[in-house]
Amino acid sequence: MKTFLRYSTLLLCILFGPAVFFWIRSREMTFLYWYLAFMPLAWIFLFVLWHLAFGRAPFRSRLKRFAIFVGIYISLWIGAKALLRYDGSASGSSFPKFSWRWTGPEQAPKIEAIAPETQNIDPELLEAAGDAPNFLGPNRNGMWDSVPFGTDWKTNPPQLIWRKPMGLAWSSFVVSGNKAITQEQKGDEERVTCLDLFTGKELWHHSDPETRLLLVRAENEGAAMGGDGPRSTPRIDDQKVFSVGATGKINCLDLETGKQIWKKDLVEDFNCSIQRWGFANSPLLLPEQDAVVFPGGDIDGPTLISLSRDNGDLKWIFEAEGASYSSPRLLTILGTPQIVSVNRESLTGVNPENGELLWRFDWPVRYPKVCQPLLIGDDRILITASYGAGSFLVQLENNDSTWKASKVWKSIKLKTKFSTCAVLDGYAYGLDEGRLACLDLKDGSRVWKDQKYGFGQNLLFSDWLLIQTEPGPIVLGKPTPEGFTETARLDALSTMTWNVPTMAGRLLLTRNEREAACFLLPPP
Repeated sequence: MKTFLRYSTLLLCILFGPAVFFWIRSREMTFLYWYLAFMPLAWIFLFVLWHLAFGRAPFRSRLKRFAIFVGIYISLWIGAKALLRYDGSASGSSFPKFSWRWTGPEQAPKIEAIAPETQNIDPELLEAAGDAPNFLGPNRNGMWDSVPFGTDWKTNPPQLIWRKPMGLAWSSFVVSGNKAITQEQKGDEERVTCLDLFTGKELWHHSDPETRLLLVRAENEGAAMGGDGPRSTPRIDDQKVFSVGATGKINCLDLETGKQIWKKDLVEDFNCSIQRWGFANSPLLLPEQDAVVFPGGDIDGPTLISLSRDNGDLKWIFEAEGASYSSPRLLTILGTPQIVSVNRESLTGVNPENGELLWRFDWPVRYPKVCQPLLIGDDRILITASYGAGSFLVQLENNDSTWKASKVWKSIKLKTKFSTCAVLDGYAYGLDEGRLACLDLKDGSRVWKDQKYGFGQNLLFSDWLLIQTEPGPIVLGKPTPEGFTETARLDALSTMTWNVPTMAGRLLLTRNEREAACFLLPPP
């Protein structure tokens, strides 16, 4: 019996490494890959334990060797903690980035500011510009019915209008007239910044001093993994700018001057917990209710908060289990207008008049969910996520004002992490753990998974897909069930980019945590 145990446990030890490797690979979730860096140590430790239990040397000798080995492990751990500094994630894969403790913060590549040579605005720019007051386009879903620009970038390439350094942020731009507005971090000061759309020159900024995510989340390496600075994209409406910072500071600002009209604080005024990776939700405008909606914390406090857009007075509160990182949408489903939001553990439909729950679909995995809910037809919603949360097609029914939400299918074949997929002709296209993939909406099966673009973003213009890759370049091409044909590539940015690009007419605004640029795309 002892011989059987000896050799069977040795076989299990031998198989442990390959089994863990193939299990991680089969899950297709890159955040698990960093475990591979520590797996050899764990594998060796298993053999040391096996030697302690079944080795042929005297037990005292085996115990001595085991103690020496554990001492080496502990020394290596203490040495690593003393010598290395955790500097967040190296990419959207969550693989950690380390630096020597005696070195200063990593110096970002210097961004050369490029601005128009003349103050006179080219008439073509004025004609090409358009408004983009909302996150992810007019419908907050990253999809447009038409293509506002020419797609032959080889014959008629995009023109760089301006480029400039920016403070830390994963926010995007919104545009009204000649004003392009985003958020950024400058030291310990969080800003809402307004740039001239045509020159990149700063017109105004509003500051919230002593406001920085890692001032309050410095103890949480989960927060440091995502970097510092604001995450949310503002909303423009009726000459007002609505914004929320990474720590929950809400501002309503005058579009023309940046002067503060009213302010609120999700933490102080509504007892919300700061979301682990910072508040990232874009405010939702409710025109008929004269209100603006802000998601709350991920654990404590309300899930949705409706405020008067004129003075910030509270209109209603929706209580659930907490918010996630998606931005709510105003949709009409089966003839009924409703706020559809991805929450920490659910998908819900809420009455925009009073915040009352209409229906709920449980999505209990507590990992972060970022996707926008996508309406398929008149009564189905597609939601996608990574971290093993699964993607769902949800069927909605309304019988005599009694709503029901049920699962059509669940799939783990489209795992969007920071982005929202695009839907075209019965198929969904999205960045599945950094690789572009196609999902059949009939049953949730994967049709193909191909090019690696990293954890970036994508926008769909009719049947053209524009991809903001994580390394910085922008790619244009046509997605079909047969594959993705890349037709053009633009070297827009040069460092890690998680921000969503903004299309304002034919002007393409793109940015990351280090720089921003504006390009004029060719005419249709």
